Amino acid sequence: MSNCPYPAKPCGRLSLRSYAQELRTKLGLNNTQYIDIVRLMEFVFPQIFPNFHLEILSREEMGNNHGLTKPQEGVIYIREDVYNGACRGCGRDRFTMAHELGHYLLHRAIPTGLARSASTGNVPSYYDPEWQASAFAGEFLMGHNVIQGLSPEQIAQACGVSYTAACYQCRK
Repeated sequence: MSNCPYPAKPCGRLSLRSYAQELRTKLGLNNTQYIDIVRLMEFVFPQIFPNFHLEILSREEMGNNHGLTKPQEGVIYIREDVYNGACRGCGRDRFTMAHELGHYLLHRAIPTGLARSASTGNVPSYYDPEWQASAFAGEFLMGHNVIQGLSPEQIAQACGVSYTAACYQCRK
């Protein structure tokens, strides 16, 4: 269960895996371990998704938010230090960018920027837009087909994610 003020359309892990795999395939990345999320968000997605726009904002502008997506407006905001970390290959920052991509792709019907507001009740995880965005990010960056048989250490290194994310994905 999750505290979620704005439930999303229900979407389970297997559906998110299938969606992420379909996107990887369409991008020609089906068997790719390391997804260059920065390049995709800067150069590829603006060409294939209507109204897609990535904007890098300062820490002062973003505050404690590492990323924020307004799907209805087609914009993803990434805090500058997170963007720079992703450019350097920091797994956590790369995951943040993929997480925000998940919001962009999955949550066009949810009020903008409100997914992390105060709770109004418990809902199953598969209704939670934050859980969905994180599950999508894991499936997109660590494609199920390319991590089979790998240890969390190998996944973290090959896919450019944190050890924690790799451990979590191994269990799914």
